[in-house]
Amino acid sequence: MEQLLNAFQNATQAGLQNIAAALDQFSKGVAEEIARAKPRAIAASEDDEQLPLDVALFDSAPTVAVPKHAKFVALQEIGHRFLMTAEGVFVEVRRPWAHIIQRLDWTRDSTAKSTGPIPPYGTVEEKVEFAFGRLGSALQELQAFAAEARAALPNEYAAWIIWDAQKQKLQYRPLPATSATPGSITFDRPALAEHESLAIDLHSHGDSAAFFSPTDDADDAGEVKIAGVFGGLGAGSEPDVAFRLCVLGMFIPLKVPAAAIFKQPQEA
Repeated sequence: MEQLLNAFQNATQAGLQNIAAALDQFSKGVAEEIARAKPRAIAASEDDEQLPLDVALFDSAPTVAVPKHAKFVALQEIGHRFLMTAEGVFVEVRRPWAHIIQRLDWTRDSTAKSTGPIPPYGTVEEKVEFAFGRLGSALQELQAFAAEARAALPNEYAAWIIWDAQKQKLQYRPLPATSATPGSITFDRPALAEHESLAIDLHSHGDSAAFFSPTDDADDAGEVKIAGVFGGLGAGSEPDVAFRLCVLGMFIPLKVPAAAIFKQPQEA
């Protein structure tokens, strides 16, 4: 009887070990399948019927980011991929006899005809769209700033126009200066509620011309906003303005006629 009991216990233990091994293998298989099914970084809806074609293209020549802090690991398999870097797009090619990394010509000069590989992706049109419509929607706020900037002469003046996402409207907000002179102004950035964001950043140059200085370039770098400068505000001067869209260090000029803001009274 004791021998039978020992045999049963040994068989049971061996069975449990086999089950555990099978479960472990199953878990690894599921994890690998999930990793293979992980969606690619493609800007498309997951239920788009054409997405598998783009996935196949992506897998044939993927795009990867080159790390800024971690060590770059070169392509090991035979094939090629595109490298996104701080200096443009590079192509990396691996063959049994060569390993090549080269910057793509068209990332240096957008007007140059490409003679090298092109990432197998689609194209997109440039776009600038504001939730409040055209910049002219802020005319009332811009005129309010012009009046207050003139009142602050000879010193510079500053104000923000805030986008209120709850009310879906622009709101004018003067910025009390901590220091203001005819050539500079400093202020503490106001705290904004979660539903508020800076849309238009305004400052004046007093009676001087409207332009963006190197200091303005440094202040605007890294921000997403519309920046505006008002100048020629003194008596007898011709008012002028300068506007640009700031996009993380890229500046896009915006045409805003000063006459639309500084309306002259009609002659009788």
